[in-house]
Amino acid sequence: MISLKGLTMKSYDVTEWGKPLQARIRDTPKPIGNEVLLRLTHCGVCHSDVHVRDGYFDMGGGRKLSLAERGLKLPVTLGHEPLGVVVATGESVAGIEIGGTYLVNPWIGCGKCRMCAANNDNLCANMSALGIAAPGGFATHLMVPDPRYLIDAAGLDAARAAPLACSGVTTYCAVKKLQPIDPEEWVAVLGCGGLGLMALAVLRGLGHAKVIACDIDDAKLEVARARGAAQTCNLKTEGVKRLLEISPGGVCGMLDFVGMPQTVALAIPGLRKGGRFVLCGLIGGEANLPLPAFGLREISILGSAVGTTRDIAELVALVRAGKIALPEVDRRPLAAVENVLADLVAGRVTGRVVLEVGEER
Repeated sequence: MISLKGLTMKSYDVTEWGKPLQARIRDTPKPIGNEVLLRLTHCGVCHSDVHVRDGYFDMGGGRKLSLAERGLKLPVTLGHEPLGVVVATGESVAGIEIGGTYLVNPWIGCGKCRMCAANNDNLCANMSALGIAAPGGFATHLMVPDPRYLIDAAGLDAARAAPLACSGVTTYCAVKKLQPIDPEEWVAVLGCGGLGLMALAVLRGLGHAKVIACDIDDAKLEVARARGAAQTCNLKTEGVKRLLEISPGGVCGMLDFVGMPQTVALAIPGLRKGGRFVLCGLIGGEANLPLPAFGLREISILGSAVGTTRDIAELVALVRAGKIALPEVDRRPLAAVENVLADLVAGRVTGRVVLEVGEER
């Protein structure tokens, strides 16, 4: 364990909702009890970071879910795809190696409810997620409240592995909600950004090849084709007609990593009878769907919210076994984080950006 006396840390924080992140220097915290302190080396950037910086999620119909009204207090250090090296632990921690490299599950539950008791922290009603309700990974150091949220990442490409904590586990759990998938059935992936490309890798790793990548950007569709999509569909120029040409009668499943009215509206015309639509994206809005179609055609719309430490560990094991090939990422310095968020808003990011944390001053 290194001495933390006089050691400072740097973070990039939301200090005013909707405004650029501000660099802050403060003392590095000292872990006590079950706490574990990491010196971060990488942290992925997610579109949800934009929503948190702006202070709300769009619920449609002019309604906003305000984070301030939900009790979030500023400043907030964003970043929920952290990976780093353990530098100190509290006196109650066992089994964690100082100097070891770990991926962090940021979806921290209250530890008291039935969901947490079942290790389903991601379903905790009082979650204190890192990067949202607790300090996150856009920083040089990160305090993790309990070692059970750490997953050994030794030997992995750290930059590629960091997104497993959010985009990886989100897509993995979404795909699991479609299983079992008949290998002769088609699955559509809506949105070919970081989540969509990770979903292609997960589907391929789990042995499903008949995947249609869908987006409104031909450049992103080209990347998706190169990453293993069997077919592509430009939802703007080709629409659902193209989906039905590929899979007459409709696809068996749709994975929506956009989450806006236009994508959810594809569920009714695009799914076959008994089809399942898994909604992960958080762009926002309000959907208007014909209710009789759900009963008449047994269509299901399922929400999927990230995953558990167990899910992340399963995913890491699949990566280690060579079954899932992690997509390459756009590596940028931590100090560039505000530019990265601007690029996400403008749609200039293909795949995932991962911040590399150096000796920040």
